[in-house]
Amino acid sequence: MGWLFGHGQTRSQLIERLTRDEEHNGTTRHCLRHYASGNVLWTVWEIHRPTDPPFRYIGCDLMAYDRSCAGWGYKDLCEEMEPLYYSCPLAYLDMVPPASAAWREQVRTWHAARSRVLTIGDTLTFSGLSITQAVVVGKRRRTWVVECNGHRYALPPRMLRHIVEQVPGTGPQHPASG
Repeated sequence: MGWLFGHGQTRSQLIERLTRDEEHNGTTRHCLRHYASGNVLWTVWEIHRPTDPPFRYIGCDLMAYDRSCAGWGYKDLCEEMEPLYYSCPLAYLDMVPPASAAWREQVRTWHAARSRVLTIGDTLTFSGLSITQAVVVGKRRRTWVVECNGHRYALPPRMLRHIVEQVPGTGPQHPASG
């Protein structure tokens, strides 16, 4: 599917529209929860059909602003499509039967990486990056600074998912045990 834009539509109007309950020919769609993470809108929907038991699914709407129509638009996805976005609230996974185990694992990995605690002196091993090992040497706002072979690199939160091993360093932050 493509993108749909509304002329002059604000972001908040779009979110209100995308989370509105609907009814058509006896079938109802009810938004149980919604959360915007940046320009990704996560929703939990419950569908009631007259002849079937209710079912739930996780929605993922990508949102963007288009200057040509001076309004916000969206591209709708769902868990079954395995979107390449993983900021879905973990609580939503418990509310809905699994449609994609692989995508859910990526969501859990993303959240674990975002909550990872690093300390200056830690040695990190990476997978999927051009550097395979580096030492944490500092932090600027939310971005860590790591050093590898005399070169320094920025390690923003989105890159923490590439850490496969973390060895605590020694120094003032890590007193030697003994």
